Amino acid sequence: MPSAHNPFADPTQAAAYDGWFETPLGRLIGHLQGALVERLAQPRPGERALDVGTGTGLYAVRLASQGLRVVGCDPSSAMLDVAVRKGAAVRWCQAEAEHLPFGDGAFDLVLSVTVLEFVADPLRALQEMYRVTAPGGRLVVAVLNAESAWGRFYRAQAEQAETPFRYARLFTPPQFTGLLRTVSAHKPPRWSSSIFFGPSGRMAWAGALLERLGQGFWPERGALLVGRVEK
Repeated sequence: MPSAHNPFADPTQAAAYDGWFETPLGRLIGHLQGALVERLAQPRPGERALDVGTGTGLYAVRLASQGLRVVGCDPSSAMLDVAVRKGAAVRWCQAEAEHLPFGDGAFDLVLSVTVLEFVADPLRALQEMYRVTAPGGRLVVAVLNAESAWGRFYRAQAEQAETPFRYARLFTPPQFTGLLRTVSAHKPPRWSSSIFFGPSGRMAWAGALLERLGQGFWPERGALLVGRVEK
């Protein structure tokens, strides 16, 4: 269970956050994960979008570059400082996922990637995201899979060193889809997953092929679970 401690409030952690995504393995994972998130989100130019737990703004900046009107919110001022320096056409806001300072139905698309693992009340956070999603809009949420090789790696790492995952709550696929169903009043949630090679990166060269096979046959095994709820 995560505590009230925010592991991303440390300026050192914030400054180093984007560095991993600039490594060869990090770039590949960012590309594969981003492709699935975008496929489920279906962003359209001109839409109002909210990136909850935006961190350093990786997804917010990407949405803004596609012509969406984007707000990125995060509780960590240190992470937002990094995001602001990217100079993107994004409105940044410091706020917790459980207490979003926006009106009902304010956004056509609400996105949240690897955030529910670190909040004190995941259900409250999800309900808030759904509340600010407009009728006819969609909420896309991604979490790390506790049952994947990456999930096991992060847990083992957290037992031996001070990492953000010491404060994380990882979800199994049934837990994740069950959580999505609590706010899915009209249609059952859609979901899939991404990254089917392990932390060693030995099969990374086949990443695109593994995505097609894994998403088709073993979605419960991917490292990142991604779900879509329509409102």
